[in-house]
Amino acid sequence: MRGAGHSKVCGRSVWRLLVVFALVVGCRGGRGVGAAADGAQAGDDQSAAEPGASEGRAETGSAQPDREPLSQYMARFDRDAPAPAPALEPAAAGKCPKQRDRDRDVGIVISPLHPAKGEELRIMAATLDGEEPLALRVELERRGEPIETEQIQRAGVPAATVARFTPSVGGRYEVIVGRDGEGLRCTSFSVREYHFKDESMVDLTRVWSNQRSWNAAEEALYSAWVRELFSGPADQDLAWKALSEVTSDRDRNLLHDHLGREEDHPSRGFSLVPDCADTPYFLRAYWSFKRGLPFGFRKCSRGKKSAPSCFDLRTNLDPPDRREHWIDPPVADAVPIPAEQLPDKAAVPTHNDKIEYFFQRSVGWSVHTGNGRCAFGDSNSDLYPVALDRRGLRPGTVYADPYGHILVLAELVAPRGSAPGILFAVDGQPDGSITRKRFWEGNFLWNQSDPSLGGSGFKAFRPIMNSGSGDVEVFTQMNDETLAALQDYGDVSDMQQALAPAEFYDLMERLITPGERSPFAAQAELVAALAEAARVRVTSVDNGVEYHAAHPDEIIEMPWGHSVFETSGAWENFSTPARDLRLLIAIDVVAGFADKVRRNPSAFGLDPERDPESFELTMSYLAEQREQLLADPDHAISYERSDGSSWKLGLDQVVARAPAFEAAYNPNDCPEVRWGAVEGQDEHATCDRRAPDDQQIKMRYYRVWFAERRRPSRGDEGPEIPELAEQQAAL
Repeated sequence: MRGAGHSKVCGRSVWRLLVVFALVVGCRGGRGVGAAADGAQAGDDQSAAEPGASEGRAETGSAQPDREPLSQYMARFDRDAPAPAPALEPAAAGKCPKQRDRDRDVGIVISPLHPAKGEELRIMAATLDGEEPLALRVELERRGEPIETEQIQRAGVPAATVARFTPSVGGRYEVIVGRDGEGLRCTSFSVREYHFKDESMVDLTRVWSNQRSWNAAEEALYSAWVRELFSGPADQDLAWKALSEVTSDRDRNLLHDHLGREEDHPSRGFSLVPDCADTPYFLRAYWSFKRGLPFGFRKCSRGKKSAPSCFDLRTNLDPPDRREHWIDPPVADAVPIPAEQLPDKAAVPTHNDKIEYFFQRSVGWSVHTGNGRCAFGDSNSDLYPVALDRRGLRPGTVYADPYGHILVLAELVAPRGSAPGILFAVDGQPDGSITRKRFWEGNFLWNQSDPSLGGSGFKAFRPIMNSGSGDVEVFTQMNDETLAALQDYGDVSDMQQALAPAEFYDLMERLITPGERSPFAAQAELVAALAEAARVRVTSVDNGVEYHAAHPDEIIEMPWGHSVFETSGAWENFSTPARDLRLLIAIDVVAGFADKVRRNPSAFGLDPERDPESFELTMSYLAEQREQLLADPDHAISYERSDGSSWKLGLDQVVARAPAFEAAYNPNDCPEVRWGAVEGQDEHATCDRRAPDDQQIKMRYYRVWFAERRRPSRGDEGPEIPELAEQQAAL
């Protein structure tokens, strides 16, 4: 198993791999990998079974009369899932500890900030100290009676409990959080008689003020909030059109309308539409704003043939960027400004106007993927590298891949019986959509061997601390040395810098699924991840079709060289070179899973030296399972052709079309071509447009990048193209 940049496989080798793969898994009446592969070459990918299909099936052993059924054999590797832990009773929270005994690593947040009678109240407690769940109890102070709440108790990193209830009476309430009957922390809050609406005047001297500081408790709360924001069943595809679609969902967002400004109203609240680089910053800024915490960011270079470098820090205490027509709020006894001196459509912005513009203009126009790839040891950056352990892989941690993509960890799902664990992350897309993805080689690329790519990997936000004295506030980001010495932040580490791809992926798998795991469950997870990648690509291609329908006469300009992967405008929004490269790597990972098992059999409970016959039998059953998984109708995808009709592709056909995906990323091509349809066949008959000839020539020369499964470094101008020498010389 490999990631981009680890080993290079030429196009011819990839095709040989796929042919071998097809021979191993056989064909099934024209729907198998072998049949689809033959069809892709011969122009008949919807054909009936080819001669010799029965021989192909026999190679897997599935047709042998005395062979144990696959499901029965796989059951040998099943593990019983442990029974769910019983919910902790409120009494397990213990008593409110005295001030000196309160655990500073436990954080508690009450939302909304000014709760009112008859309105839902949300309480979250979290800690990074220990993975055991937290017990939580709410009491009316004057009565000392527990309040019935609806709770979600989560073990892990962070350990957290979320409680919800609707107070029926106003007054003073107390929250006690503890473990095993020992109170760890407590706090109290008041419930108003009536709804709170913030009618304060906007402050244009700073983006927001700070009421608290970052520490381990606050980091735990932030991490728990991110987990709840994107949590969902492990087998469910989760996607949203924009981040504000998530934050406006009060069931997901524990800080929904926290400030009483309707800031999360679906139509009157913030519009948050980040791309992949913006997403971690938007999440961190959102939490910081709601909680009154320091937040900052830097503008950085993109790192052309070297690691990116960053410039001055900007924080929430700096004056906000302003639209041209915004004016300061009126001040008592001040002389009014004459109307003719006011800008056109002059208006005092609302709190929400100011904050939304901060997200869109200040943050969105400043950060990019280079912010995540600063070199290891460069403390003049927004993010620091973390140790690869369960604490380091907590929700909210950022993953910067070496080629310019950013993800944010959302949840580590523990193994469930035979099912392996899953590390989920979310990422933003150029169109502003947010999608949940699982960790695997196809989504998390790895390459630490090329210093020009910068320092990629898992990173966390550097906390911003006040280094001033007295009334003077001077906020700075903590450097690596200081972070390593802080009690609350000891997870800074450069261990990722030296890891080769195989070492990295093996280490990650051990963290996500400790102990032995079923090879059948692991393979099923890989195929599910491949199917997920194919489904996500459907949306990306469909977005390009919609853009063409709205701009039928427009030819989207194709960049040169590396810019094919990283540019701006319509090409960035609707082309899919990076996604297709990931899909090709994902196909390789599925095809190469048997090699992974052979390389590391003990991780799957196998011992080829002690029992070689049993080991080879397991390998043959894995081939049979892979055949069935790829043919599973649940993994099939459907895309919209040029005439609006739908065409269905099995995942086995997607795998067989891998060579076509080496030149299928151009949004000027019809969707049939982008899905590898063969000219002259029924699927291709509806194709109504092709990319211009010069773009097709460029794609032919750039195909080597995809065939070798490598993304070119920044500044790579690409191979010389004799047919376009004049255009290339003019660059």
